[in-house]
Amino acid sequence: MPVNSFENFPMSWKPVLDKNSETPLYIALADTLKADILEGRLTPGTKLPPQRELADYLDIHLSTITRAFKLCEQRGLLCSVVGRGTFVASDAAAQGMLTIHESSEKTIEMGAILPNPDIEEIVTDYLKEMITEPDFYKLMQYAPVNYDELQIKAAVRWFNYYGLKTSKENVLFSSGSQNAIFSILSALFSPGDKIATTFVTYPGLKVAANSLGIQVIPLPMYDNAITAKSLEYVVKNHDVKGFYLIPDFNNPSGELMNVDTRREIADYINKRKLPLIEDSIYSLFMSEPLPPISSFTPDYGIMIGSVSKILSPGLRLALIHVPEKYYAEVSSTLYSIVITPPALMMQLFTRIINLGKIDKIRELRIKEVKERNKLFDKICSGLKFSGNSNCPIRWTFLPDGVDISPSTVEKDLFEKGIQIYSAERFVVGNSDIPQAIRISLISEHNSDLYISGLKKINEYFNSLY
Repeated sequence: MPVNSFENFPMSWKPVLDKNSETPLYIALADTLKADILEGRLTPGTKLPPQRELADYLDIHLSTITRAFKLCEQRGLLCSVVGRGTFVASDAAAQGMLTIHESSEKTIEMGAILPNPDIEEIVTDYLKEMITEPDFYKLMQYAPVNYDELQIKAAVRWFNYYGLKTSKENVLFSSGSQNAIFSILSALFSPGDKIATTFVTYPGLKVAANSLGIQVIPLPMYDNAITAKSLEYVVKNHDVKGFYLIPDFNNPSGELMNVDTRREIADYINKRKLPLIEDSIYSLFMSEPLPPISSFTPDYGIMIGSVSKILSPGLRLALIHVPEKYYAEVSSTLYSIVITPPALMMQLFTRIINLGKIDKIRELRIKEVKERNKLFDKICSGLKFSGNSNCPIRWTFLPDGVDISPSTVEKDLFEKGIQIYSAERFVVGNSDIPQAIRISLISEHNSDLYISGLKKINEYFNSLY
């Protein structure tokens, strides 16, 4: 029986638990907490009752509460802060996947990042050519597990564009970045492990980690930047086992990490001998990308070079540079998940890269992003934002002192026919939610609609003052 009476006792959460259910109590409690969050009975940032107090209230063993809280942390629902207690994570109720809306007169897509399909005529021309070849049917079979010389040559050239030297012993093909992230996490980490990233990050990382029972921890910032000190803090205080970073135009903040910081972080990685997953999704929007962190830590840097944003989303390919010590594990995991990417897509990529056609495509992509940034700067000149002329996204801040949440801004703009993404979708753990939204500059391919969308966003922001 409970020791205390809770009839008039102030508790932030009073779960209703069916003790006669066949589901183990700790799982049932974790499921109840998730449901209460999604249905709005528990809001992000809420401090939960102490575990002993909750065990007394429910009249169950303390270890059941501990197991339930641990499971919820692995699911990304809770965050424990030493000396302060356990809180509902800031992003617990946020939509993990970034859904895509078809651009129309009703909705202008400025949320998801969608490269202009008109630029992909070079890709489709090669595909049409391949279809006419007599042995085309072979590309409709499973791709061989071992890459051929031309595929290896293309993969090595691909990473050369990033400024990373690699070899046939270090490259792998995956079915897109999300497949790469999931495979790397599954290969190198175990349920209950923790990895660290920036306090706002790509939601796909969180989705993959949560599904594998891996907790994502936010890196603290020093002087408004991520440094080796940030990494050391989470290793010492959270026993973090690895890191995920986007040094080139971080998603969603658009920030570009300087070379000195990259070297500093690499030195720390080398010292601690921990894996770094480096996502280079936007790097090739720069004519001359900065050196990857992985180039300074060849033994521990795992670099993902997706083709979706710069070449073509429809290829569903990403290349992974994997150090020798991780290669067998990552390769085996990739195979167990999708066997191999489609042979047709790999062959198409191989031809485009080896024949140098990527240069023209990159040139057009970079030109488009620069033009879209000029329009943004002109129309939204009064807004506060981060990002630069090579960045396909703008992290735009709400006016100071405005009492409105980013998620409300997303909802309001959607009702006005504009799809953007709010900060809640990107925040990690129990980090403070930035008063910001992410705007994609290349999703709406119709220039007139893009300009109309920017004007509506600018008008909405001005109305908040």
